[in-house]
Order: sequence, then C-alpha cells, then structure tokens
Amino acid sequence: MDKKYWNEYYQKHGTDEGISKSSSFAKFCLEGFFTEKNLNIIELGSGNGRDAIFFAHHQHSVVAIDQSITAIDIEKRKLDIEIGQYLKPRALDFVKEDYSQYGKIDVFYSRFTIHSISKNDENLLLPNVYKSLSKDGLFCIEVRTTKDPLFGVGQSCGDNVYITDHKRRFIDSDDFLKNVLSLGFKLIYFTEKDNLSIYKNDNPVLMRMVLKK
Repeated sequence: MDKKYWNEYYQKHGTDEGISKSSSFAKFCLEGFFTEKNLNIIELGSGNGRDAIFFAHHQHSVVAIDQSITAIDIEKRKLDIEIGQYLKPRALDFVKEDYSQYGKIDVFYSRFTIHSISKNDENLLLPNVYKSLSKDGLFCIEVRTTKDPLFGVGQSCGDNVYITDHKRRFIDSDDFLKNVLSLGFKLIYFTEKDNLSIYKNDNPVLMRMVLKK
C-alpha cells in the first residue's frame, strides 16, 4: 500500500461528506449476508472508518485495520459511547497480521483494498484469511477489475498495476475466483459491473464477491 499517499489523502479528505457515509457495499453485505447478531468482523483496510462505524452502529464487533495512521486517527476521533464497545481501530499491515489472536472471526470484509496490495501480498493474504475464518465464515470483497475504465491508464508497473494519482493493481476476476476456490472457499455471490459505487466522475467496474468457508 502507498502509505504516504493515503496518509496525505485522509489528512485532506478524510472527513469529506462523500467518503464519510457508509458505502453501498457495506449496506449490501449487512442487508443480504450479515443475518446473525453481533458478528465478529475484521475489516482489511478500513480507511476513515466509514464502513466499520456503520457495522458498529448495527452492533457488530469490528476490528478495523489500516496502515494509514491518519486514517486510524480519524476513526478514533469518531468513537463515541454508542459504538466504542464495538469498534477497535488498529494501525497495522493487514497482510502480515496474525489473526489467531482475535478468536472467532465471522467475517473478513475488504472494500477497495485488495487492489492496493501487490500480487505477492495477495498470495499471502488469501490463505491467511481462509485459515483464520471460523467455519461458515464469510469473506466479502469489492475491488476494481481489469474491465475498469482506468485499467491501462497511467504509468504501467507490470502485473496489471498502473499509477495515476496513486498506484492501483486491477484484479482479473477469473484468476481471482480460481485462486480462492482452490483454497477451499465456496462462492455464494458474484457480480462484475459498473454503477455499484459512483463517486464524482468515477464509475468503476467492480467485482463484488462473497465467499464462505
């Protein structure tokens, strides 16, 4: 992850209204898949906490992990009595974290974060997530794919990585699906399309995927 870029980004924009409300993906997951009460959720790359706070307000326990100290500080400032018992922000590298310390994990949640790590880090992360999830646990993913309009724009760094304002690695959905299924995950939801998360002039093509252990 480009820590310098994201620290500066959240310092400037972390409280902007457009990225402070919960995402459409968070609402999609909550309404369609988070049917049990008080789930234990690990968010991989929580940013300014918009989705972690949303889940905490619905009384799910969330460990919100992000490498950006600025982003985590924003989350901490948003804590109040109502959600403080449910939300734990952590300034950590979610790829290298030891998840055995967290006990029962019902959900790993990743929105717009897997395309921010390298392919090698992805290959480390996915087996770790599978191993750490409780039986019947969910892995919820939303990420830009190689069908996105930004794919191929900017400086090429190889391995489907391009730099514009920051570095993005666009995910080949077919390869990603084969990889997670080979680990033992079961696919319970998949789509790849635009109009899922429009922000200003950006209408990305996204993969939404929900996996079950």
